[in-house]
Amino acid sequence: MFYSQRLSILAWVKYWGGALFASLSCYAMLWGAYPPRQGPEFAYFFLFPVLIWFYFRPSLRKTLACLLLAGWIYQIAMVGWMRHVSFGGMVTATFLLSCYNSVWFLFARAWYAYFTNGSFSLRLLTIVGLSALWVVIEWGRTLFTLGFPWCPLSASQWQRPVLLQTAYLGGAWTVSFFLVFFNLCLGSYLHHLLVRRKRANGFFNRSVCPELYLGLLLLFFMVYPYFQKREIMMDNDFKVVRIGICQPYLKDKWLEGRAKLHKETLRKQTEFLSIMQPDVIVWPEASTPYPINLDPLWVEKLAKKTGVPIIAGSVVREEESSYNVMAYIDPVSGLNPEWYAKQILVPFGEYVPWPFHWIPGLEKFVGAVGNFSEGDRAHVFDIPIGDGNSTSSVRTGLLICYEDIFPALSRTAVSQGAELLIVSTNDAWFEEEGCAQQHAAHSVMRAVENNLPIVRCGNAGWSGWIDGNGIIRDVLKDQNDNIYFEGAKVMEVRVPRKDSSMQYSMGGRFAYFCTFFFIAIALYFRFSKPKDSLN
Repeated sequence: MFYSQRLSILAWVKYWGGALFASLSCYAMLWGAYPPRQGPEFAYFFLFPVLIWFYFRPSLRKTLACLLLAGWIYQIAMVGWMRHVSFGGMVTATFLLSCYNSVWFLFARAWYAYFTNGSFSLRLLTIVGLSALWVVIEWGRTLFTLGFPWCPLSASQWQRPVLLQTAYLGGAWTVSFFLVFFNLCLGSYLHHLLVRRKRANGFFNRSVCPELYLGLLLLFFMVYPYFQKREIMMDNDFKVVRIGICQPYLKDKWLEGRAKLHKETLRKQTEFLSIMQPDVIVWPEASTPYPINLDPLWVEKLAKKTGVPIIAGSVVREEESSYNVMAYIDPVSGLNPEWYAKQILVPFGEYVPWPFHWIPGLEKFVGAVGNFSEGDRAHVFDIPIGDGNSTSSVRTGLLICYEDIFPALSRTAVSQGAELLIVSTNDAWFEEEGCAQQHAAHSVMRAVENNLPIVRCGNAGWSGWIDGNGIIRDVLKDQNDNIYFEGAKVMEVRVPRKDSSMQYSMGGRFAYFCTFFFIAIALYFRFSKPKDSLN
């Protein structure tokens, strides 16, 4: 009996072991490429294990099972911090996210014969088609209620600004396209070394793998704009705006008896910052204990006392609707009646999306759900700044919570004249497990795409500012180099005076191009015959 059980285990390991190892290795490297880990270079070759595994022609059942399981584990490792708000929501969301990536792997499996046994033109079409598909999937995640475009592949390079500069042409998707393209080019070169050249005819076919040189050429084109753009930025004249960042680390904000303590924390930090004469002071998302339109006097008195305008994250309640807003409080005129209301709400966090509100007991499963209404437009404020002996202003666009993960919102604010973007957020819900760094990576992408600085104000961290090249210029940290703490700082943010011609010139059209190329290549493959195929 023991012997038969041992044989069964060995048979199971033989059948599933290699497949699970390849799938888990692929996702483990991808996990290591993202913050707070320090391995962005893993993103250049994370597909290798799966590409090697596909050479052995796994069945569709095994492919789907292993990659779904590995993808689910990966997503839990990436966004497991969601459990602090809703364990059930975390389980559901991570499974849905794993399904998105599985679509890519299924196409990679189906097209693998073209990738390995086809002519150079077929191999190139496969590489372009699969790279485009990755972008299409990332783009698709921005379009749907349950899409949640968290941590696209490009975000893994958030601390490698030299590689990010093509984002001003086609968005961060250009970086994702390159990383998949480079993975596949190196994978094809590996196959050439181990297999293809041994059965190739002619010296050239045995000695040269064109895909390798294409990958290196694309790497050059990815890097070159950094030096070109850097020269232009150095030639620019700058406005300097002094922004005071409040990071109050408010916890349990909605509990009875906490309002007085939170007001006192915000008051102390604001008065401390005012000593350093900032042009404006920013509070994080939903930092005031009560709706600011119902309880404005204490904030107005504080702004008048310090003589500094305040941009406050708060809630506004109007009749039957509540809004998550950023409000401008002037030292003289008080609360500005025009505020920016968050346009993209968190599903199952700030509202229950249709048709899920019909499901009985859903609130118990996903946790407490807010009842917020969404804003319908961008809003740009003028922040007065002292500039030597003259006074000018900076046109400032606002984003709340996770709105910086949606490229279209920042693009809209910039199209309305914003020279600076401020992101007000509260990641304290998710404890200190990497959410803040992952979130900040998206702001780096938006800064490069729009070629302007972004200031982040987080309740618990990450607070700092990023220039238009994607270089992190300042981060609020304590003496132990930790971003999670209660603190405040005035940051001098340089805003270019000159309008740049290099501002996201393709808008979101790069994703459209990728969709077109993927569909065209898929149709071509559908009606052509590879030399070999996976059944």
